[in-house]
Amino acid sequence: MKNVTHKKFLIGGVVATISFLPGCTDMFKGSINQASTENTRAQENAPMTGEVLVTMKGVPAITADSLEKEKEKLLKANPQLKQAFAFMDSKELDRNILEGLIHQKIVDEYVASNKINQSAAYQAELRDLYESMERMLNSKYFSERKSVNVPESDVKAFYEENKDKIQGLAISQGGIATTGIEFADGAAARAFAARAKTAPGGFKKVAQDDGLTPKIKDFKLVNSQSIGLDEQLRDKIVAIKTVPSVEVLDINGTFWVVNATAKEAPKYIPYEQIKDRLKEQLEQNKRVEIFGKEIEGLKKEYDVQVNDDYFKQDAQTAANSQAFANPAADQMPAKEQRLA
Repeated sequence: MKNVTHKKFLIGGVVATISFLPGCTDMFKGSINQASTENTRAQENAPMTGEVLVTMKGVPAITADSLEKEKEKLLKANPQLKQAFAFMDSKELDRNILEGLIHQKIVDEYVASNKINQSAAYQAELRDLYESMERMLNSKYFSERKSVNVPESDVKAFYEENKDKIQGLAISQGGIATTGIEFADGAAARAFAARAKTAPGGFKKVAQDDGLTPKIKDFKLVNSQSIGLDEQLRDKIVAIKTVPSVEVLDINGTFWVVNATAKEAPKYIPYEQIKDRLKEQLEQNKRVEIFGKEIEGLKKEYDVQVNDDYFKQDAQTAANSQAFANPAADQMPAKEQRLA
């Protein structure tokens, strides 16, 4: 029951914003152009195709076809929802989207009937919203004028070069499986390590013979991202070249005998699972690069001139501002002024 409720809230919350999807910009433009309420209603009540699902004031408000169109717009604007929708029953999904559309239709009718959309505040905010959306679409279509395609060889190379830097790509950081014992005396540590390297049973057996088993600390897999241990100790363990091995590490005057037993390579999300997302990101980066170059060229073509002097602060004004912010500075010796 809780899962069903959660799904309804999920779908309803998304559908509540459905009227703000790009496909609705004509509606905003019509309002901005002061279209009459009657004309707006006439457009909304125009003949609709498909089985009628909802009527309002005796007139078809939502049909099977209009519901499908709204669902397509929703998924186009929010492609990440496709995966979530895949786990829902199709009829349940349609019913939830329908409920969101009903809510929106009721709100639209109320606002129009009460002429809220004719108020100066409403119209001013709508103009701002339309202008923002128009600018967004202008930028989108401007950047999409030229086809951008990143070859898979470049995507693969990017994956290999950056897989340890891209957040969320690493499944496991890997590292060196390590245990260790701390000694206060360097000679004792070196003697213990020498025996651990050659004695039957190795590190564990020598520790048991010397009664040091309770002092063994299991660091598990140590890598450059490991936390909870001294950074110098961590870095020296990561730098161990030969595994398995027993090493004595001097850490700020104390001595660790560490037993490096295995080395595990980092594990990442397989390339085949991530390549489409990487390709999309690289193509977007390329579009941004092209966008910047074209803008610079158009600045010259359109003779764009900027009054940079407006942004330059007068030297004396800057000095006065600094003196006002720190009035005691004038009384300080030069060295202290630099520190201040």
